[in-house]
Amino acid sequence: MTDTPSSIADVNSPFGEASPLAHLRRVLDAASAAAPEAARGRFLVLTHRSPDPDALGACEGLRLLLTQVFGFAVEVATDGPIRRAENLALVRTLELKLLEYDEVNPTDYCGALLVDTQPEFGHTELPAGISLLALFDHHLPPDGASVQTPGPGVSGAELSGQAAHGVPHRDVRTGLGSAAAIVWSYLREAQAVLDAATASALFCGVRFDTADLSRNASPLDEEAYYATFSFADREAIARIQHPPLPPVYYAELHRALALARQHGSLVLALLGPVANPESIAETADFLLRMRGCSWVVVGGAFEQEYVLSLRTDFAFGRAWPLMERVLGGLGTFGGHGQVAGARILLPKGAGPTPARLEETLRTNALAVMAEPDPSQLATSSVPLGRPIV
Repeated sequence: MTDTPSSIADVNSPFGEASPLAHLRRVLDAASAAAPEAARGRFLVLTHRSPDPDALGACEGLRLLLTQVFGFAVEVATDGPIRRAENLALVRTLELKLLEYDEVNPTDYCGALLVDTQPEFGHTELPAGISLLALFDHHLPPDGASVQTPGPGVSGAELSGQAAHGVPHRDVRTGLGSAAAIVWSYLREAQAVLDAATASALFCGVRFDTADLSRNASPLDEEAYYATFSFADREAIARIQHPPLPPVYYAELHRALALARQHGSLVLALLGPVANPESIAETADFLLRMRGCSWVVVGGAFEQEYVLSLRTDFAFGRAWPLMERVLGGLGTFGGHGQVAGARILLPKGAGPTPARLEETLRTNALAVMAEPDPSQLATSSVPLGRPIV
């Protein structure tokens, strides 16, 4: 992949001068040696519920690393349906082999590796009885604390002391735009040979999470983007980028446009029940392109959850603290750069209805920042905003 010596750690590594690859190998070797004989050398790769291209690409990159470089046996398991058209196209076009959680027997594995998320995030569950050995993520941790990078001369014992929540190998780099780029840096260090499917999955991971390097992209994201593209299947990438869309996609978009309201530089679209939760993030991305819009909040109820997406433009700034204020203590959330997402559990039976919840979210969003229409202030305690169509 590169002529960079494998002994040189990436400058963005949270392990300082220690090699991320070597540290991961020590953790997995130790876990394998301690496991029952039937499970030795077998690992499970996991990610958040209903994975996106970044999560799927990072999973496939780890699959290649652990099998080709470490010589282990690896399976990837996902939780929840994959609904977004591009995500489904990625799985089908690249013929990814994914287990479902109900097919997983934890006793078959030494432990699990987690990508593009952290155990404390609300959209992430681990199979019962599985030990988490490593995680790779680029989102701000749930407590909002910055990830510290050890300086030169950090010992192996001190590296082990970094482990948070009992995770021996914890690689969280909040300055990056994608988890796929983190995993690619391990493959680069190992000088692994990328096959077309893995390269395509990694490329799509970086591409979709950074919007072709236009959003939250770091130098490592840029390097991973071009390096993986050189090995990728370009016809497959085109099919993934432009999959066929069902009629309900256009019906949901029409409804979102009709319900969206503009409050100065804020566009707010709270949609009530939706047919597809993935349409919420897609609508947020779409609305952010509107002239005069600097930030967008889109939400909708699906099954027992209320899903919220927040986007800002580059000039407006970070989405994570804005989402925290919009939620006002409700639900769980995460994000990085100009992108944030949240989920609020809707209780069965008595409890806040989606309509009441949306009233609270609207009030919170307008309190954060909005320039209301003066003509509406006299008639409504919560300004309704201007229709965008």
